Amino acid sequence: MTNILKVEFLKTKHTVVRSLAWLLPLIAILMMTAVFWDNQYSVQLMMGQWSYFWLNMSIALVIGISTYYQKQATKFKEILTSPQDLFTYEIGRIIHGMLQTILMSVVFLVLVICVRVIFSSSEEIGLMVGSIVGILLTSIWLVPFYSWLCRITNLYFALGIGFLSSILAMFLSRTAFSMWWPFDWGMLLNNMWLKGDFAFGTWSLIICSLILGFILSIFSAYSFKKQ
Repeated sequence: MTNILKVEFLKTKHTVVRSLAWLLPLIAILMMTAVFWDNQYSVQLMMGQWSYFWLNMSIALVIGISTYYQKQATKFKEILTSPQDLFTYEIGRIIHGMLQTILMSVVFLVLVICVRVIFSSSEEIGLMVGSIVGILLTSIWLVPFYSWLCRITNLYFALGIGFLSSILAMFLSRTAFSMWWPFDWGMLLNNMWLKGDFAFGTWSLIICSLILGFILSIFSAYSFKKQ
């Protein structure tokens, strides 16, 4: 597994993928600052949009471009014809995507804390950290989902799905259906944790996300092995 992660890391060395993990959170912060700079709830709004839109689209873009480069280069032929176990390889690819997602979340957290300090917002930094971690955990299932989707379709289709799912999440956020729409889980958790409300229901969202992520990882790896 370590060798697979090293290979995936080297594949992105001279591509835009590695830079995107740093740039996407920065772009998100700059765009949201331009929109919410005069709003007293700017930090809350930024974290809310990160929870259902920016993180979703960032994961789709990073994994989509990484998969696109590999399709353009070899169409996975070097892996399919190698003695490497395909199931293990896909799991390694998913773990690499999760590490990139963690990096993006950390970068966003640092930047949004800077915004909080600059604008003298009242949000507690501890709650902000906890909320970002919660958003990450409730969104981690997106990594195997997009790893599979980008592999069987293409980058543009995956981005389209990501955009539409985020828009739908926004409309469903205030309805009873939001609990059943996984793209809404990060927003639901953020709305409560940022206020210091760690109700049991929010922890169940994390558990559901981890279970869904595990199932999708196994499914993606199995489908790759069978292709």
